[in-house]
Amino acid sequence: MAGEGAVAKLQTEINCPICLDNLRDPVTIECGHNFCRSCIQQSWAGLQGSFPCAVCRHPCQEVHMWSNTQLGRMVDMAKLLQITQDKMKQQEERRLCEKHNQALTLFCEEDLELLCPLCTQPPDHQGHQVRPVEEAASHHRQRLSSYIGPLKKQMADTQKLLDTQDRRLSELREKVENRRAKLAAEFEQLIESVECEEEAVNSRLAAEEKHILRNLSANKAAFSDYISNLKVQLKEMAETSVMSDVKMLMNIKGVLHSSENLEPPGVYRFEYKREEFSLPPQSSALQKIIQRFREEVTLDPETAHPNLLVSEDKKSVIFVREKQRVHPNTKRFAVDPVVLGTEGFDCGRHYWEVQVDDKPEWAVGVCRDSLSKERKQPLLRQENRCWMIQLQDGHYVARGSVPVPLVLKEMPRGIGIYLDYELGQISFYNLNDMSHIYSFRDTFSEVLKPYFYIGCDPKPLTVCALRD
Repeated sequence: MAGEGAVAKLQTEINCPICLDNLRDPVTIECGHNFCRSCIQQSWAGLQGSFPCAVCRHPCQEVHMWSNTQLGRMVDMAKLLQITQDKMKQQEERRLCEKHNQALTLFCEEDLELLCPLCTQPPDHQGHQVRPVEEAASHHRQRLSSYIGPLKKQMADTQKLLDTQDRRLSELREKVENRRAKLAAEFEQLIESVECEEEAVNSRLAAEEKHILRNLSANKAAFSDYISNLKVQLKEMAETSVMSDVKMLMNIKGVLHSSENLEPPGVYRFEYKREEFSLPPQSSALQKIIQRFREEVTLDPETAHPNLLVSEDKKSVIFVREKQRVHPNTKRFAVDPVVLGTEGFDCGRHYWEVQVDDKPEWAVGVCRDSLSKERKQPLLRQENRCWMIQLQDGHYVARGSVPVPLVLKEMPRGIGIYLDYELGQISFYNLNDMSHIYSFRDTFSEVLKPYFYIGCDPKPLTVCALRD
């Protein structure tokens, strides 16, 4: 179809504007238009002085024309192309059956094949619906037309989905930029706070240094005066000792009295005290997190291992030797003494605290909700499903996809857990001094739930309430 259009367009370009037929002996005149030589000569016959172009009416001053042999060859090629196309079209319209060498005038609806009259004879297409080509072509054109509407609708619906994805991408970029700007502001505030505290600490250090130097200088001057007095006393004693007996005894009282009253100054002792500084806990961000994102997390008894006893307020859990009478369900953990939180998180930021006290074995953190469906897997085979801090055999481990040994200055009696779902971050804090323990970075795509491994000791593990 595109080829036929191109040939038709080419045919219009090689026609003479005067006779409207193919150019014969084409010539080009002054304005650039092309004509048959005989046509333009006949058009200018009898004219004098000015010879207008038959297309643009440009006044040519003289009867000047140039033979356009290249255009003549193009006309011949266009004629040949038209003849070839006409032959191909005739052959297509009169396509013959390769088997019987007869015109294909019928169409089999079952096999969707063009047939000649002999092809319809048994047994090849026996019992098949056969139509004349014109009728079959009309039927299938209608059939194709019926497909066009649904396809257009499907394309429009798909375009809407694509537009929605583009919009979500823009929203995501906007959220990321907002988050980046907010983090930049928080970091700027943190840096400003640190710089102010540093300036205050340095000021106090300078004041203390000045005070110590002033006292040291005074003490040094006192010792210098004392040495001078000792020299005077020494000279006086030396001079008195060589006097005559009567004269020495007359002066001895004053000399001895001066010697007895001459006491050395005390040594100025100082201890450079350790300079304390006060930054808000975790650069004041943790306190904001606690105030703004604190969650009331409760334990889900439906997930608790049969040896675990959950309190009535669903805030505390202990391990008991005797298994509880519980209803079996697909969410209950069957291997390790584990219970999950009731709350699930699939977006936003959340913070909660767990009191572990002096339990010898525990683990707290978050896990994928799908973990409860694989409840028969042991704790050590839950990688990529859990992010937690664990105490086992006296050692602390950050257990995620790869276990990371931790070295803590002191045993934490409580753990703060902070989840930023969009940022893909889970952070743990020591409630003793609100110091940071460890942070995981990952990508979350499903609901996350608080995770509690109790251990096999009878000491309780407690989820802190908001009022705590």
